[in-house]
Amino acid sequence: MKRQIVWKGLYYQMMEYCSIDATGSDIRVNGTIVGFGEDMPFSVSYDIVADRAWQMSGLEMAIERDGDCSWISLHRDLNGKWTQTGHTRDEWDHCIDIDISLTPFTNTLPIRRLNLQPGQRTQIDALYINIFKNEIKPVTQYYTRLDESRYLYEGVLKDFKREILTDADGLVIDYPGLFYAVQSETE
Repeated sequence: MKRQIVWKGLYYQMMEYCSIDATGSDIRVNGTIVGFGEDMPFSVSYDIVADRAWQMSGLEMAIERDGDCSWISLHRDLNGKWTQTGHTRDEWDHCIDIDISLTPFTNTLPIRRLNLQPGQRTQIDALYINIFKNEIKPVTQYYTRLDESRYLYEGVLKDFKREILTDADGLVIDYPGLFYAVQSETE
């Protein structure tokens, strides 16, 4: 699978370009987000590496907010051990997925990894990366597959629920009130 998708963010004034390249050995994702939110311009560039089972193994992310730059480097080894900028983070070992606050792409990781059947619901633990609060924390989330292309997502914020619509590759094409795909291409 080789895909490009462009999302428009509704909550913040933003656009995202994302490229996904699934090879024989791994999945590589590159995304760039630009916009205006929390009364400041921002840009986020991220590179995600996942294995063929859609388990996240690496994230490199550059964030610029109102002229201030920061960097996030997270890695998860084959034993499920996390490091942040080379430092072991044992308190994250129960987490498999990541959830970056400004992109719907990170919903694709658990959707593809879990391969739920319609009507099936499961709980996951993810590392939630809040770009504006400069925070990474474990959170509990739930995914319920409603039918072939719709999922009920619950999590991050108390009582937060959204039915998200995906395409055949598990990419979000409509996340009501937050994101929608404006263009999607397969090579």
